[in-house]
Amino acid sequence: MVALALGADAVNPYLLLEYAIATADPDALGNLIEALRKGVEKVLSTLGVHELRGYGRQLSAVGLAPEVAHFIDLETFCASDDAGLGWERIADEGFNRASMLRERRDARLEPAFRIWPRAWKAALAVANGEAPYATYAERLRELEVAHPVSLRHLLDFAGEGGSAPLETPLLPADTRTGEHAAPFYISSMSFGSQGETAYRAYAEAMARLDLLCVNGEGGELPDLIGRYPRNRGQQIASGRFGVSALLANSSNYLEIKIGQGAKPGEGGHLPARKVSQKVALARNAVPGVDLISPSNNHDIYSIEDLAQVVHELKTVNPRARVSVKVPVVPDIGIIAVGIAKSGADIVTLSGYDGGTGAARQHALRRAGLPVEIGVAQAHRALVASGLRDVVELWCDGGMKSAVDIAKMLCLGADRVGFGTLAMVAIGCTICRGCQLDTCHVGIATQLATVAEATDRGVKRFEPREFDRAVENLCRFFTALREELARVAASLGASAAADLVGRTDLLVQARGHDRVDLRELVAPVEWTRPGRRAVRVVAGVAVAAAEEGRALRADDRFVATDASGELARLRIAGASVADVASTFREGSIAGNGFAAYATEGVALTLRGGAQDGAAKTALGGAVAILKARNAAGRFVDGSVGKCFGYGAQRGRFLVQGGADARAAIRLSGAEVVFGGDLCGFAFEYMTGGKAVVLGDPGRWICSGMSGGVVYLRHDPRRGLDDAALRDRFAKGAKVHMRPPREEDVPALRELVLAYAAALRDSGQGDGAEQASALLADPAANFRVVRPGAEITDQTISTE
Repeated sequence: MVALALGADAVNPYLLLEYAIATADPDALGNLIEALRKGVEKVLSTLGVHELRGYGRQLSAVGLAPEVAHFIDLETFCASDDAGLGWERIADEGFNRASMLRERRDARLEPAFRIWPRAWKAALAVANGEAPYATYAERLRELEVAHPVSLRHLLDFAGEGGSAPLETPLLPADTRTGEHAAPFYISSMSFGSQGETAYRAYAEAMARLDLLCVNGEGGELPDLIGRYPRNRGQQIASGRFGVSALLANSSNYLEIKIGQGAKPGEGGHLPARKVSQKVALARNAVPGVDLISPSNNHDIYSIEDLAQVVHELKTVNPRARVSVKVPVVPDIGIIAVGIAKSGADIVTLSGYDGGTGAARQHALRRAGLPVEIGVAQAHRALVASGLRDVVELWCDGGMKSAVDIAKMLCLGADRVGFGTLAMVAIGCTICRGCQLDTCHVGIATQLATVAEATDRGVKRFEPREFDRAVENLCRFFTALREELARVAASLGASAAADLVGRTDLLVQARGHDRVDLRELVAPVEWTRPGRRAVRVVAGVAVAAAEEGRALRADDRFVATDASGELARLRIAGASVADVASTFREGSIAGNGFAAYATEGVALTLRGGAQDGAAKTALGGAVAILKARNAAGRFVDGSVGKCFGYGAQRGRFLVQGGADARAAIRLSGAEVVFGGDLCGFAFEYMTGGKAVVLGDPGRWICSGMSGGVVYLRHDPRRGLDDAALRDRFAKGAKVHMRPPREEDVPALRELVLAYAAALRDSGQGDGAEQASALLADPAANFRVVRPGAEITDQTISTE
């Protein structure tokens, strides 16, 4: 079986073994691996590194025999001594390939078999009303038996010897799950990766069918905010495009995705050409600017951090059920238990297969493990820990049919997501070039007319029609629900929900020489609970924005609840009153101070704030200033990590220093830092303005694609041009120069606002010092913008 790489450039151990045997004597295998090991040690020694820690192997295998996996120190799944790629098969296949190489015959590895290119027409026929669902099911069955590409294709229902029978006199099973009509949903796809017609059609169709459609992390079109709260999930990742108190209150289902991009665990990148005016509007971004999603969440490094984000969402929207979506990786069972302990209501597992709209080529098959492994392990671990009853388990990744749903339910899932299938139902032809913005059927593109497509060089462009797209989706997913009801009934269940965890209904029918699925279908003793109650997790103090109160470190998410209330009132079209508070001098706010701030929130804090202050803000005004100590001196005024993370609007002033990762993914807000920063600031910045009056810290502006940063130029402190240039990240594609006339008004406005805040707090001298810097902006500041600047004044960071 293929080894599944979790990193983009990981080496496939199977290919390494094959190379050794195909080009040399088998006895040379050990020498080859030892030589590689010594080579790595030599390189590290040259770099002065004698021990490397913290970077685990980003590679695992499916079907690699345990003895081989142990030899190369690799984790393997679904393999045993009797099944899998062992030494004997490696030798046989290696010998054959060596013969082919010596005879100069083509010895390339065959590409992975793909089902969709051979099945999309059958699925589209069902959606068009031209064929019954049974025709599509039969075509899938033929392909999956002849060319199994997923572990579930090797499983049949016990006693059937195949799929569930096509004809059965039994009454169909009830498919209702929770508050929806069936245990499946459309997985998260964002506006930007999807064109507007397709994007709107998914939401409308699922609302008509009383199912769920999850939006991607790309914000939301304004007129869709709050339109489908029961049937429209919103994907949330701190600091990401368009995430705000409005978005969080648009839905009853919020999905945190760990690692961004079309495939969880991978970084995302929406090319500038796909960032149209409407996409930028939905994402609170700038048209024509690359939108880069970091591959990791900068505010989530532990389960405690995850719990922080979960509780932020439950504070800004108390009615929301929160899901955490992660890729399937080794030890996913432990991760699922941690997610449950963080307070999430749903654990969503995404397998390596699938990926729609914006997935980069390497991520389509090399990001994660098979979802079957993840569901089985997570279900088993949650049962063992006593937490299975308090969370639901959802999954997606290459699903294509009602039989797939039934099998995943039996393995332990509560709901199953479809992405590519929804695209196919409205006309996707599986070109696998979604990220190119040249989709000839108008689904994964922002091209709207034939004229636009012709200008772009796209031939045979066929834009989608909204009404027809909705009808196709309704027709296909209705057939899917009816088929699931029939399959569940044929398995003896009166309700599809009764299949959850019924591994006794599954048997391995094929591929016994390749993989061993006994552990996958091993019985798990578990009694499915009744209706789950919404959990309220204790232990987190949420502070109200009370005028004059003192804040302590255990006062978290201050004013976040107020921002949520303002957002709900705006969605409802009600009148909104501003929220303004000044807290007692010497206050130190806990994590999430003013998180999810929105327009109408104004907070002044004299003391300091911990991590995540002003993150994901969509407006508001926050000033964190120094406080007078017992000796009468002004001290502190600093903030923790991730200040202003993803802030899209508003003005935020910090008199003291800021810990690492300040103003990451800033996309429209205005920020002033009076003190020193601790590194990695302004990463992935796409818009907005920032002023730094202290040392900006190291490794700044990585991935910056928009906005402007004004840095303090102060040779007396060692902050001359060379020193500032040295502060930029190695890969930062920015230029730096003295401010010009057109740069000064924005700089002046921010510095004067900062000086006014100091003056109001009794720091007249500090206010005068800040204002005095504007007397000669060209001497006291440097302007940083993304891209190359063709001018004699340019100071390159390359």
